[in-house]
Amino acid sequence: MLLPAVPAERHSLQQEVQAICIKLVARRGLVAGLTAPSAAILLHFVLEEEGVLAQVPFWPWFGCLCLALFLQLLVDARALLARADAVMLQRWPLLNAGSLVLVGLGWGSAAWWLQSTSPLATMMLYLVLAAVGALVMIVQSAFMLAVVAFELALLLPGMLHGVLGVGRMAQYIGVASLLYFGLLCLYGWVVHRQLRHGVRASVQATLLNTDLMAANVRAANALQALKREHQQLQQALRTIERMAHVDELTQLPNRRAAMAELKRLVEGDLAATLVLLDVDHFKQVNDTYGHHAGDVVLRGVAERLLSCLRQEDLLARFGGEEFVLILPDTGPADAQALAQRLCDTLAAQALPVEGASLMVTASFGVTPHHAGEALHSWLARADEAMYQSKHAGRNRVTLLP
Repeated sequence: MLLPAVPAERHSLQQEVQAICIKLVARRGLVAGLTAPSAAILLHFVLEEEGVLAQVPFWPWFGCLCLALFLQLLVDARALLARADAVMLQRWPLLNAGSLVLVGLGWGSAAWWLQSTSPLATMMLYLVLAAVGALVMIVQSAFMLAVVAFELALLLPGMLHGVLGVGRMAQYIGVASLLYFGLLCLYGWVVHRQLRHGVRASVQATLLNTDLMAANVRAANALQALKREHQQLQQALRTIERMAHVDELTQLPNRRAAMAELKRLVEGDLAATLVLLDVDHFKQVNDTYGHHAGDVVLRGVAERLLSCLRQEDLLARFGGEEFVLILPDTGPADAQALAQRLCDTLAAQALPVEGASLMVTASFGVTPHHAGEALHSWLARADEAMYQSKHAGRNRVTLLP
């Protein structure tokens, strides 16, 4: 059994069940209503074959029946085309039951209008009415009011025939109509409960599936949001880590990063040479041209020094105008030669600062790390070498082995 999809607008469970039952009954009713005239044509054929067609007003009865069927088709079509709002859910079952009363009377009146002297025609008439009653009970089983209304309208003429008619056959027809009415209502109630229960279970499953899908979407969105936040936190962490180990002005590693590398070399007792340099007369640059010019000088010194270094060498700003150069796996002689080349590079060309050209030089102190030597001792010796260059006239390199 195909059930229509649950509407996007969420009603209560009972409203959802009602809407689906209306659509289901309306679709079945259209099919049954369009095929109903064929049963009437069968009666016409039997009456004609028995030669009693002229005794009964078949065509007036058939016209009334078709009019009632047409009204029922309009009711079913409205249910399929109209929006299932609260008013429609409440009124359509009543409208459906009312139109079915007319259809039931149309069929049931055949017990009066099409009565003939032919036993075969009479038998076929009641067989057709019984089949119509069973068919409508199945079609309309979602609404017990419609079932009771139609069956009562269908079988009432037969019951009245048993009360008002003459003869034992009339009584049999009346009693049979009454029993058949009770049987159809009883069986219709059983089918009604089963159908309603099935539709309700289907709606509950659909709503649950919708809720689960919505929960999955919310969970996926939350997961994506968490991933984005995690990425943002990682980016922020990398930024903080970079800020903690990078000098903002020169973009070189700062004192913290340099000390971490020196500590690693000392703890591993690795061969390395330390070069400590200080920009000469830097205070005069700040006093004469301002701190902005001093910043330009520091950035220019960093760029020139970096251009002469290997990839494995570490140049860091150690503080103020001091820079430290860590040369792993480099002996004192090679380190001194490199420091001299750096010293000459700085002094070879003036730096453009605030519209002027400044000659910038630096004093270098070079010293290797000794096996088992403490970090503070290594730094103190490099600092001593640098100050010897200062005292010797600046713009030079001093090596303390």
